Amino acid sequence: MKSSSNSILGAISKSKMVLAIVLSISLLATGCSAQWISIALADLPVLTQMALNIGTIVATLQSGKQISSTDATAIQNISEQASKDLNLLETLYNEYKANPSASALQKIQSVIADINQNLPALLQAAHVGDPVLSARIAAAVNLILTTVASFATLIPQTSTRSTAQTMAHPVVAIAIPKASDLKKQWNQQVCGPTSNSTFDFSAAGCTVR
Repeated sequence: MKSSSNSILGAISKSKMVLAIVLSISLLATGCSAQWISIALADLPVLTQMALNIGTIVATLQSGKQISSTDATAIQNISEQASKDLNLLETLYNEYKANPSASALQKIQSVIADINQNLPALLQAAHVGDPVLSARIAAAVNLILTTVASFATLIPQTSTRSTAQTMAHPVVAIAIPKASDLKKQWNQQVCGPTSNSTFDFSAAGCTVR
């Protein structure tokens, strides 16, 4: 009888241990999920403001007849495409947060892939005449691209990714900049003083606050 009682107590103890492990894993998974979503949702409004500010810069310079209409149109296309894609990405992150699903995750990955394809193509096609302006627009686009690419590294791996694939192509951890760091980088790299006073963007709606 004593032996039976001990067996039951042992079984209960093991069950509690298993339950505790399962709960711990569940909490860790939830925490990771919350983290990768919250980081993106904190940074995306800043990135969208950056994209909009590219357009503000161009409008200001164009109104002063400091750049050609061709350059203005090319840069405005970058601003509009980036703004549209980033707004969509933020919407999808919010949808996934409210209702997690494989299809929602796939949509996020698809938009990130589109951003990585669309913006470099538009930047390459822009052919901005002034080298200072060209370098600043390139810095703006690259900051957006590198940040969005860093989001992709946080996305949970799908079950379709095999162990062999993971070993062959391990996910490399990338430091994700905080919103305050993004603003600082943008204001230094894109809006800081230039060698050409014509393109000193400090008063042209460039700064992100």
